Amino acid sequence: MKKNLFILLLLSILSINVYSDEALETNSFAEIDGKVTALNKKYGAENVLIVLDIDNTVLTMPQGFGSDQWFSWQYGDCIGKKPLPKNCITSSVSELLDLQGRIFAVANMVPTEKRTIEFINKVQARNQKLILLTSRGPEFRDATMRSLKNVGLSFARSAIGPQSGYAATYEPYSLKNLEAYGLTKQDAEIGKLKKPRQVSYMNGVSMNSGQHKGIILKSLLHKTKHKTKAVVFVDDHKKHVERMQDIFGKNNPIEMVTYRYGKIDADVEAFNKNDKKIYHQAYLDFENGLKKVFK
Repeated sequence: MKKNLFILLLLSILSINVYSDEALETNSFAEIDGKVTALNKKYGAENVLIVLDIDNTVLTMPQGFGSDQWFSWQYGDCIGKKPLPKNCITSSVSELLDLQGRIFAVANMVPTEKRTIEFINKVQARNQKLILLTSRGPEFRDATMRSLKNVGLSFARSAIGPQSGYAATYEPYSLKNLEAYGLTKQDAEIGKLKKPRQVSYMNGVSMNSGQHKGIILKSLLHKTKHKTKAVVFVDDHKKHVERMQDIFGKNNPIEMVTYRYGKIDADVEAFNKNDKKIYHQAYLDFENGLKKVFK
Protein backbone atom coordinates (compact mmCIF):
# COMPACT_ATOMS: atom_id res chain seq x y z
CA MET A 1 0.00 0.00 0.00
CA LYS A 2 2.78 2.43 0.96
CA LYS A 3 4.67 1.47 -2.19
CA ASN A 4 1.64 2.28 -4.34
CA LEU A 5 1.17 5.64 -2.63
CA PHE A 6 4.85 6.44 -3.19
CA ILE A 7 4.55 5.63 -6.91
CA LEU A 8 1.44 7.79 -7.26
CA LEU A 9 3.16 10.66 -5.46
CA LEU A 10 6.24 10.34 -7.67
CA LEU A 11 4.14 10.35 -10.86
CA SER A 12 2.26 13.38 -9.60
CA ILE A 13 5.50 15.28 -9.00
CA LEU A 14 6.94 14.32 -12.37
CA SER A 15 3.76 15.33 -14.20
CA ILE A 16 4.22 18.92 -13.07
CA ASN A 17 7.05 19.43 -15.57
CA VAL A 18 6.04 16.96 -18.27
CA TYR A 19 4.67 18.52 -21.45
CA SER A 20 3.17 16.77 -24.44
CA ASP A 21 4.83 18.56 -27.36
CA GLU A 22 3.15 17.73 -30.64
CA ALA A 23 4.21 18.04 -34.28
CA LEU A 24 1.02 17.89 -36.32
CA GLU A 25 -0.12 18.48 -39.90
CA THR A 26 -3.33 20.03 -41.19
CA ASN A 27 -4.93 21.62 -44.23
CA SER A 28 -7.47 23.65 -42.27
CA PHE A 29 -7.50 26.32 -39.60
CA ALA A 30 -10.63 24.62 -38.23
CA GLU A 31 -8.42 21.87 -36.79
CA ILE A 32 -5.99 24.43 -35.39
CA ASP A 33 -8.93 26.24 -33.79
CA GLY A 34 -9.92 23.02 -32.03
CA LYS A 35 -6.43 22.54 -30.60
CA VAL A 36 -6.27 26.16 -29.40
CA THR A 37 -9.64 25.75 -27.70
CA ALA A 38 -8.38 22.65 -25.88
CA LEU A 39 -5.19 24.40 -24.75
CA ASN A 40 -7.18 27.42 -23.59
CA LYS A 41 -9.24 25.15 -21.35
CA LYS A 42 -6.07 23.56 -20.02
CA TYR A 43 -4.03 26.72 -19.34
CA GLY A 44 -6.33 29.69 -19.83
CA ALA A 45 -6.34 31.74 -23.05
CA GLU A 46 -4.01 34.31 -21.49
CA ASN A 47 -1.34 31.58 -21.22
CA VAL A 48 -1.54 30.30 -24.80
CA LEU A 49 0.36 32.17 -27.51
CA ILE A 50 -0.42 31.64 -31.19
CA VAL A 51 2.35 32.23 -33.74
CA LEU A 52 1.61 32.15 -37.48
CA ASP A 53 3.77 32.31 -40.58
CA ILE A 54 2.61 34.64 -43.38
CA ASP A 55 3.41 33.28 -46.86
CA ASN A 56 1.26 30.25 -47.79
CA THR A 57 -0.01 30.13 -44.21
CA VAL A 58 -2.01 33.32 -43.61
CA LEU A 59 -1.70 34.89 -47.06
CA THR A 60 -0.81 33.55 -50.49
CA MET A 61 -0.22 34.92 -53.97
CA PRO A 62 -3.19 34.19 -56.28
CA GLN A 63 -0.69 33.47 -59.08
CA GLY A 64 2.64 31.66 -59.29
CA PHE A 65 4.79 34.65 -60.16
CA GLY A 66 6.07 36.26 -56.95
CA SER A 67 4.75 33.47 -54.74
CA ASP A 68 6.67 31.76 -51.95
CA GLN A 69 7.27 28.78 -54.25
CA TRP A 70 8.49 31.12 -56.98
CA PHE A 71 10.99 32.62 -54.53
CA SER A 72 12.16 29.14 -53.47
CA TRP A 73 12.65 28.17 -57.14
CA GLN A 74 14.70 31.27 -57.90
CA TYR A 75 16.74 30.90 -54.72
CA GLY A 76 17.41 27.19 -55.12
CA ASP A 77 17.82 26.78 -58.87
CA CYS A 78 19.08 30.14 -60.10
CA ILE A 79 21.16 32.00 -57.53
CA GLY A 80 24.89 31.66 -58.14
CA LYS A 81 24.51 29.43 -61.21
CA LYS A 82 26.77 30.12 -64.19
CA PRO A 83 25.59 30.22 -66.85
CA LEU A 84 22.14 31.24 -65.62
CA PRO A 85 19.73 28.32 -66.22
CA LYS A 86 16.95 28.75 -68.77
CA ASN A 87 13.98 30.84 -67.55
CA CYS A 88 15.82 32.00 -64.44
CA ILE A 89 15.54 35.70 -63.74
CA THR A 90 17.89 36.54 -60.87
CA SER A 91 21.48 35.43 -60.38
CA SER A 92 22.21 36.84 -56.92
CA VAL A 93 20.43 37.17 -53.58
CA SER A 94 20.41 40.95 -53.84
CA GLU A 95 18.77 40.81 -57.28
CA LEU A 96 16.17 38.34 -56.01
CA LEU A 97 15.31 40.41 -52.93
CA ASP A 98 15.08 43.57 -55.04
CA LEU A 99 12.67 41.93 -57.48
CA GLN A 100 10.63 40.31 -54.69
CA GLY A 101 10.33 43.69 -53.01
CA ARG A 102 9.00 45.30 -56.18
CA ILE A 103 6.46 42.48 -56.56
CA PHE A 104 5.33 42.80 -52.94
CA ALA A 105 4.88 46.54 -53.45
CA VAL A 106 2.21 46.14 -56.14
CA ALA A 107 0.81 42.60 -55.82
CA ASN A 108 -2.37 41.75 -53.96
CA MET A 109 -2.35 38.70 -51.73
CA VAL A 110 -5.35 36.68 -50.58
CA PRO A 111 -6.12 34.58 -47.47
CA THR A 112 -5.17 30.92 -47.73
CA GLU A 113 -8.76 29.99 -46.82
CA LYS A 114 -11.89 31.62 -45.46
CA ARG A 115 -11.31 30.04 -42.06
CA THR A 116 -7.91 31.77 -41.80
CA ILE A 117 -9.46 35.20 -41.29
CA GLU A 118 -12.27 33.79 -39.15
CA PHE A 119 -9.76 32.05 -36.87
CA ILE A 120 -7.63 35.17 -36.40
CA ASN A 121 -10.66 37.36 -35.74
CA LYS A 122 -11.99 34.84 -33.21
CA VAL A 123 -8.69 34.73 -31.32
CA GLN A 124 -8.34 38.50 -31.25
CA ALA A 125 -11.95 38.98 -30.16
CA ARG A 126 -11.16 37.22 -26.88
CA ASN A 127 -7.98 39.31 -26.45
CA GLN A 128 -5.69 36.33 -26.82
CA LYS A 129 -2.09 36.87 -27.88
CA LEU A 130 -1.40 36.12 -31.56
CA ILE A 131 1.60 37.27 -33.59
CA LEU A 132 3.09 36.68 -37.03
CA LEU A 133 6.61 35.30 -37.51
CA THR A 134 7.85 35.56 -41.09
CA SER A 135 11.10 34.85 -42.90
CA ARG A 136 10.66 38.12 -44.78
CA GLY A 137 13.20 40.77 -43.92
CA PRO A 138 12.48 44.18 -42.33
CA GLU A 139 12.89 45.83 -45.74
CA PHE A 140 9.54 44.30 -46.73
CA ARG A 141 7.62 45.61 -43.72
CA ASP A 142 5.64 48.36 -45.48
CA ALA A 143 4.53 46.06 -48.29
CA THR A 144 3.69 43.30 -45.80
CA MET A 145 1.56 45.57 -43.62
CA ARG A 146 -0.25 46.80 -46.73
CA SER A 147 -1.09 43.22 -47.77
CA LEU A 148 -2.39 42.41 -44.29
CA LYS A 149 -4.45 45.61 -44.14
CA ASN A 150 -5.97 44.86 -47.55
CA VAL A 151 -7.59 41.70 -46.14
CA GLY A 152 -8.64 43.42 -42.93
CA LEU A 153 -5.92 42.11 -40.62
CA SER A 154 -4.01 43.94 -37.90
CA PHE A 155 -1.94 42.37 -35.12
CA ALA A 156 -1.08 45.32 -32.89
CA ARG A 157 -3.92 44.52 -30.48
CA SER A 158 -2.86 40.88 -30.09
CA ALA A 159 0.88 41.61 -29.89
CA ILE A 160 3.15 40.50 -27.08
CA GLY A 161 5.37 43.10 -25.45
CA PRO A 162 4.85 46.77 -26.37
CA GLN A 163 1.79 47.05 -28.61
CA SER A 164 3.69 49.02 -31.25
CA GLY A 165 6.83 46.91 -30.81
CA TYR A 166 10.28 48.37 -31.38
CA ALA A 167 10.86 51.26 -33.76
CA ALA A 168 14.34 50.23 -34.89
CA THR A 169 15.69 46.98 -36.29
CA TYR A 170 17.91 44.98 -33.93
CA GLU A 171 20.11 41.90 -33.72
CA PRO A 172 18.18 38.93 -32.24
CA TYR A 173 21.23 37.56 -30.41
CA SER A 174 24.93 37.92 -29.79
CA LEU A 175 27.19 34.90 -30.05
CA LYS A 176 29.34 36.43 -27.31
CA ASN A 177 26.46 36.86 -24.86
CA LEU A 178 23.66 34.38 -25.60
CA GLU A 179 22.21 34.52 -22.09
CA ALA A 180 21.38 38.21 -22.46
CA TYR A 181 19.04 37.24 -25.29
CA GLY A 182 17.39 34.34 -23.48
CA LEU A 183 19.38 31.71 -25.36
CA THR A 184 21.74 28.92 -24.32
CA LYS A 185 24.88 27.39 -25.76
CA GLN A 186 22.78 24.35 -26.67
CA ASP A 187 20.35 26.59 -28.59
CA ALA A 188 23.30 28.02 -30.53
CA GLU A 189 24.57 24.55 -31.36
CA ILE A 190 21.14 23.27 -32.41
CA GLY A 191 20.48 26.38 -34.47
CA LYS A 192 24.00 26.39 -35.92
CA LEU A 193 24.09 30.09 -35.18
CA LYS A 194 26.36 32.43 -37.10
CA LYS A 195 26.57 36.20 -37.21
CA PRO A 196 22.98 37.46 -36.80
CA ARG A 197 21.10 39.53 -39.35
CA GLN A 198 18.92 42.48 -38.43
CA VAL A 199 15.28 41.71 -37.55
CA SER A 200 12.29 43.83 -36.62
CA TYR A 201 9.23 43.45 -34.40
CA MET A 202 6.44 45.98 -34.74
CA ASN A 203 2.66 45.78 -34.37
CA GLY A 204 2.67 42.05 -33.70
CA VAL A 205 4.68 41.15 -36.81
CA SER A 206 8.20 39.70 -36.42
CA MET A 207 10.33 39.83 -39.56
CA ASN A 208 13.41 37.66 -39.21
CA SER A 209 15.38 37.84 -42.48
CA GLY A 210 15.32 34.08 -43.10
CA GLN A 211 16.84 33.10 -39.76
CA HIS A 212 16.04 30.13 -37.48
CA LYS A 213 12.43 30.65 -36.34
CA GLY A 214 12.85 28.72 -33.09
CA ILE A 215 15.76 30.94 -32.12
CA ILE A 216 13.96 34.12 -33.18
CA LEU A 217 10.82 33.26 -31.18
CA LYS A 218 12.76 32.31 -28.04
CA SER A 219 14.77 35.53 -28.29
CA LEU A 220 11.57 37.56 -28.86
CA LEU A 221 9.86 36.04 -25.82
CA HIS A 222 12.87 37.08 -23.75
CA LYS A 223 13.02 40.58 -25.23
CA THR A 224 9.32 41.23 -24.65
CA LYS A 225 9.39 39.49 -21.25
CA HIS A 226 6.32 37.54 -22.33
CA LYS A 227 5.46 34.52 -20.21
CA THR A 228 3.40 31.74 -21.69
CA LYS A 229 2.62 28.12 -20.85
CA ALA A 230 1.89 26.95 -24.39
CA VAL A 231 2.57 27.99 -27.98
CA VAL A 232 0.73 26.96 -31.13
CA PHE A 233 2.99 27.54 -34.13
CA VAL A 234 1.74 27.20 -37.71
CA ASP A 235 3.94 27.25 -40.83
CA ASP A 236 3.74 25.72 -44.31
CA HIS A 237 7.44 24.79 -44.35
CA LYS A 238 8.40 21.55 -42.64
CA LYS A 239 11.88 22.84 -41.80
CA HIS A 240 10.45 25.69 -39.74
CA VAL A 241 8.17 23.49 -37.62
CA GLU A 242 11.06 21.08 -37.08
CA ARG A 243 13.31 23.93 -36.00
CA MET A 244 10.66 25.19 -33.61
CA GLN A 245 10.40 21.73 -32.05
CA ASP A 246 14.21 21.53 -31.85
CA ILE A 247 14.32 24.63 -29.64
CA PHE A 248 11.07 24.29 -27.67
CA GLY A 249 10.70 20.51 -27.65
CA LYS A 250 11.87 18.26 -24.85
CA ASN A 251 12.88 19.64 -21.45
CA ASN A 252 11.30 23.04 -22.04
CA PRO A 253 8.71 24.54 -19.66
CA ILE A 254 6.55 25.70 -22.60
CA GLU A 255 4.26 23.19 -24.29
CA MET A 256 4.94 23.54 -28.01
CA VAL A 257 2.34 22.43 -30.56
CA THR A 258 3.41 22.85 -34.17
CA TYR A 259 1.33 22.49 -37.32
CA ARG A 260 2.77 21.98 -40.78
CA TYR A 261 0.03 23.73 -42.77
CA GLY A 262 -0.63 22.19 -46.18
CA LYS A 263 -3.61 24.03 -47.67
CA ILE A 264 -1.47 25.50 -50.47
CA ASP A 265 0.47 22.29 -51.19
CA ALA A 266 -1.47 21.64 -54.41
CA ASP A 267 -0.54 25.09 -55.71
CA VAL A 268 3.11 24.53 -54.81
CA GLU A 269 3.11 21.14 -56.52
CA ALA A 270 1.50 22.58 -59.64
CA PHE A 271 4.09 25.36 -59.74
CA ASN A 272 6.95 22.89 -59.43
CA LYS A 273 5.58 20.78 -62.28
CA ASN A 274 4.84 23.68 -64.63
CA ASP A 275 7.16 24.76 -67.41
CA LYS A 276 9.04 27.70 -65.91
CA LYS A 277 8.78 29.67 -69.15
CA ILE A 278 5.29 30.62 -67.90
CA TYR A 279 6.85 32.52 -65.01
CA HIS A 280 9.60 34.02 -67.12
CA GLN A 281 6.90 35.43 -69.38
CA ALA A 282 5.02 36.70 -66.33
CA TYR A 283 8.20 38.51 -65.30
CA LEU A 284 8.49 40.15 -68.73
CA ASP A 285 4.83 41.18 -68.58
CA PHE A 286 5.43 42.61 -65.11
CA GLU A 287 8.40 44.69 -66.21
CA ASN A 288 6.67 45.86 -69.39
CA GLY A 289 3.56 46.79 -67.41
CA LEU A 290 5.60 48.95 -65.03
CA LYS A 291 7.33 50.64 -67.95
CA LYS A 292 3.98 51.55 -69.50
CA VAL A 293 2.78 53.11 -66.28
CA PHE A 294 6.06 54.73 -65.23
CA LYS A 295 7.54 55.97 -68.52
